[in-house]
Amino acid sequence: MHLFLVGAGHVGLVTAVGFAKLGHRVTVADIDAARIEGLRGGIPPVFEPGLEAAIRAYAGQRRLDFTTDLRPPPEASVSIVAVSTPTGRDGPLSTANVEAAVRALLDAVGPEHTIVVRSTLPVDGPARLLALAAGWAATGERPAIVTNPEFMREGSAIADFETPNRIVAGWLEPRDHAAAEAVLALYEGLHAPTMIADARSVALIKLASNVFLAAKVAYANELARICDVVGADVDTVAAGIGMDTRIGRAFLNAGPGYGGSCLPEQAVALSLVTAARGVPTPLIDAVSHSNEVHQRAIVRRLGELLDGERGLAALAGRRIALLGLAFKANTDDVRESPALSLARYLREAGARVVGTDPRAIEKALRADPELETADSVAEAIAGADAVLVATEWRDYAELDWGALARSMAGDLVYDTRDIVVAEQVREAGLRFASLGRG
Repeated sequence: MHLFLVGAGHVGLVTAVGFAKLGHRVTVADIDAARIEGLRGGIPPVFEPGLEAAIRAYAGQRRLDFTTDLRPPPEASVSIVAVSTPTGRDGPLSTANVEAAVRALLDAVGPEHTIVVRSTLPVDGPARLLALAAGWAATGERPAIVTNPEFMREGSAIADFETPNRIVAGWLEPRDHAAAEAVLALYEGLHAPTMIADARSVALIKLASNVFLAAKVAYANELARICDVVGADVDTVAAGIGMDTRIGRAFLNAGPGYGGSCLPEQAVALSLVTAARGVPTPLIDAVSHSNEVHQRAIVRRLGELLDGERGLAALAGRRIALLGLAFKANTDDVRESPALSLARYLREAGARVVGTDPRAIEKALRADPELETADSVAEAIAGADAVLVATEWRDYAELDWGALARSMAGDLVYDTRDIVVAEQVREAGLRFASLGRG
């Protein structure tokens, strides 16, 4: 089948190559002409392992092409909307981009067409889409509109598309049920549980799933701080908790906090929606607050490790090398990155922060123009009083600490990701501390 996809961002491009692999032909459209020109040359605007190679391969097989024309080709009977839902005037998960894309498609297609919204929607998103469709034709006939949220993780998004844990489709009105079934059929060849439900429930499935994962991360991070105080090991504690099948081990890895385009934004969005409707949700409300408290606690802990008596005040005037700027490894995404939050809190405490990252420096500077960066780990660490590891890049497990130690002004390495080899740090004559591991 020929699919038309609007939105050449992370979700859109991974979705496009995923459907191309399943045998569909996909035309990707975006209003950013420079982005489309880069994609025609095989260069994606985001880093995702395997994405560039897949784009080049499927474009060469004529199963993937790119355009700035937002009108679907005549042979395409399905259009997929995968544009961003960023924070806007109405708060997180603004549907302005989605509504604009759907409106443009409604103006361009006939009633036999199906519009699939893959973008993450707030709980009132389906109602907004229904309002757009209501005025489409006086006869009452309209293109079917189906929601089909993604559950992919940056850094492993292609694998997540190919081996999903579920595929969910939502109908705006019962008349769209058959179209929802047809959307699930697009994934033929993949093996996963499927569900068709009303679009309001589907929107909440997506949001509630991510907020629950954020809550697990926040819980693990609080456990890590308890472990530091009582002398326990957070990995052992998490493993023991995860043995309970009612809980599971996933998302119980302690770190500097959750980040990215999903968990932080959606935790806030769900909390705001419930508050606006008068529904008390103290547990959900606490998730985003816990994330901020944790990041500030890491900065305070770094000060204590430098000088236990002075605590946070010990950071004033110190040079801190920040290893990692992306919110997680294997991506260049810095949206709501814990590393950037740590950099900001460190500067508030008077520290000089020099950050580095294998992929995300350019985007980090756009997000935080005050950030000082270095092109390499060696450059960032030179003259540093302490090293703070904030992203779990595999590169950081292979550093030559003997050489790096000689250029440092201080002797502290604080790893919040459990990626650095502690023995190698200590053999280099440096002090080593790891979040939640004593």
